[in-house]
Amino acid sequence: MHRHKTPLRGVKAVPHPQPDDPNYTAVNYAYSGKTGHVHEVVEVGGRELVKVGFDDRKIVYYFIDDLELDTDAKRGTFHDRDLENQT
Repeated sequence: MHRHKTPLRGVKAVPHPQPDDPNYTAVNYAYSGKTGHVHEVVEVGGRELVKVGFDDRKIVYYFIDDLELDTDAKRGTFHDRDLENQT
């Protein structure tokens, strides 16, 4: 069972997973250091996982503790840019 928390939606996020963490795959490490934006935060088994979307539209999950979050940056996800481009 999981619980959604979205107050961080659109916040700029840069993942920095710990090397050789068995909870992560090659995809997580491929996006390490790249800038994305939070889509949602989900609590699973008492741990917060963050769904991070990147400019190439790839979605990758990270533990919240492994993210550098910039709450002062302009918020938005690629979905928001899609809406802006329609007008």
